[in-house]
Amino acid sequence: MYQILTPIKVGPITVKNRIAYLGMAKQLADPGGFVSERQIAYYTNFAKNGVGMITTGGAIIDPDYPSQLPHQHGLYDDKFIPGMKKLADSVHQYGAKIFMQLWHAGLAAYGCTREQVKAPEEWTVDEIHNLQRLYVEAIVRCQKAGVDGVEWHMAHNYLPEQFAVPAFNKRTDEYGADTIENAARFSVEAIKKARELVGDYPITAKINAWDMGIEGGMTPDWCTQLCVELEKAGVDLITVSAGGGLSDIRGMSGDGTKTEGWKIPYAETVKKAVSIPVMASGSIRHVIVMEEALRTGKCDMIGMGRGLKAEPEFVKKVMEGREDELRYCLNCYSCSVPNAPSHKHCSLNPTCTREIEDKPLVIDGDGRKVVIVGAGPAGVSAAITLAKRGFKPEIFEKSGFIGGSIRYATAPYAKWRLNWAVDYYHRMINKLGIKVHLSTEVNAADIKAMDAYAVILATGSTPIRPASIPGIFGKNVYMAKEILEAVPAYTDETVVAIGGGMVGLEIASTFAHQGCKATVVEMQPFMQILSAGAPNVIASMHAKETGCVLKYEHKVIEIKEDGVLVEAADGKQELIPATKVVICMGFKSDTALYDELSKELPRVYKIGDADFVDNIAYANRTGYVIARDL
Repeated sequence: MYQILTPIKVGPITVKNRIAYLGMAKQLADPGGFVSERQIAYYTNFAKNGVGMITTGGAIIDPDYPSQLPHQHGLYDDKFIPGMKKLADSVHQYGAKIFMQLWHAGLAAYGCTREQVKAPEEWTVDEIHNLQRLYVEAIVRCQKAGVDGVEWHMAHNYLPEQFAVPAFNKRTDEYGADTIENAARFSVEAIKKARELVGDYPITAKINAWDMGIEGGMTPDWCTQLCVELEKAGVDLITVSAGGGLSDIRGMSGDGTKTEGWKIPYAETVKKAVSIPVMASGSIRHVIVMEEALRTGKCDMIGMGRGLKAEPEFVKKVMEGREDELRYCLNCYSCSVPNAPSHKHCSLNPTCTREIEDKPLVIDGDGRKVVIVGAGPAGVSAAITLAKRGFKPEIFEKSGFIGGSIRYATAPYAKWRLNWAVDYYHRMINKLGIKVHLSTEVNAADIKAMDAYAVILATGSTPIRPASIPGIFGKNVYMAKEILEAVPAYTDETVVAIGGGMVGLEIASTFAHQGCKATVVEMQPFMQILSAGAPNVIASMHAKETGCVLKYEHKVIEIKEDGVLVEAADGKQELIPATKVVICMGFKSDTALYDELSKELPRVYKIGDADFVDNIAYANRTGYVIARDL
């Protein structure tokens, strides 16, 4: 038996296995902060599929503080108790334990300016005591609601961590961060006060071990000393993390530059210093990594956030010997892209945060044939879903490979994990016996002759290449896919990427990472590009770190043999030298086959980019929905 499937004691309670869902701010509550039915369905799905311990994401303890996120649930009033009880009861029916994460943003200016929020030194001592009171009252409410425990959120640069490190705390009194005792004081006092009221009620803590190298930030040694103080105060378990919005979000949620389980050594350091259980995190995906960490005593539990979002059935599939069906989180940040209302996409899990509106697959395919054109994420997602329903899907793909644009998306710097999606597609195609015809282009006549019950067109998109730009068809001009097919060959180039979205940023940083000079040119303001979500933010961070020059609010006037002539917002023009110019100006849907067939056949559908150009998550979702409802 895998050790991850064995029980463990956390304070006075027993958790049935060692897999825990990490607290993530999924913003699923009702606007007023009440636990919603969507939220209950989301967490209950993890419980139903075997997860031992579930921690909800950031629950507000101070309603008057301006730095908050929309649709966060509240802990600051007794009116929230009935909703919490309903959530706890729902999770408990499957034997899981549920914890509420106590959250205060402090300096992390979500939805407001720096001037509106307070640094640790800006709170009076009386105000500090009031903050501690709010935390304690929230803990008492959780106990009254029948929630199994609470998590003291001292990680990711939020308020309790801000009190604990010199980088954020400039106080010179007893609540400063000059000594371990003082740095721990804010948290220790609150936890001790709570203990007086709730007895042995489980209190866990989540703490950073590293703030990604910022001066005066958390280090493994400082963290370990703080953890000793937390144990003395009565904490029952410690989860070790890193990073955050004030240091580096790639520490909080790792990107492709981080190795799997990269935070496990930090957990090991803490475990050597305390006697309570320690939970490791850090993009842990595979059972072999988990088992090695537990077997060697580096940690006692495994925390999974995005890994369980991508595969909520992780524990169930492992228990049933179905590891070949596991989907592994791609570290792509699609789940951080804003979607309304409060929906977060996942590139592999089409029902993520939509559990309440999803419905079980009806097994009524009766062997009916469905033709699918395109073996990208949308087409394969549809095929897998149809096969599970008993249909007989058959995929026709004009290229020689499965995965569509993922082939190109894996080429940029730090995007290699996207290959895991293609690996999953292959495994499921083989397991379900789905027939795939590669290097086979079909036309309308071919499809009509197949006499299929339905036709699903996942024909993708074509790149935009504006003919109005002089020189855009020059010999030194390439489309993004052309470049991405041969990335390793380019080591001594001067490159200009036209288009400053994720594709342009990734291509530029990939060239720069290989020693080339790279510039990004984009008409829109930089902040508008970043507003598209975390994938663009991460891509911009990589671009800057690799030395790319970013020229936003610049218009391309002409592409010349030796470079690109651009014009800034103030009208000033310059020629940017380039041996290669890469067009990254977006894509348009390829609907030609759909337009023809939809007029002649009764059940013709378009999915993925063929319907609307977006990301892998959207393609996966549309393929699933069409196949689910057919």
